[in-house]
Amino acid sequence: MGCVSPDGKPSESGRKLLLAARDYRTMDEIAEETKLPLFRVRSGLRDLTEAGYLKEEGGKYRLTDSGREALKKAGVVF
Repeated sequence: MGCVSPDGKPSESGRKLLLAARDYRTMDEIAEETKLPLFRVRSGLRDLTEAGYLKEEGGKYRLTDSGREALKKAGVVF
């Protein structure tokens, strides 16, 4: 499950994780909401954070402005 495509855009699974992180959420909360295994969520959050779409603070993740913009460009309404 690659969460960031080679062109730097979030993949479908990446967008799912971004949407789940629209508010400050822990990795476990994101896994519960997305119904994805924790190991997939962990690697996806790492990829999305490295790409600048998420920010991790105190064990919780949130969307950055870049993450919000990527969701808007993909037509995701939240």
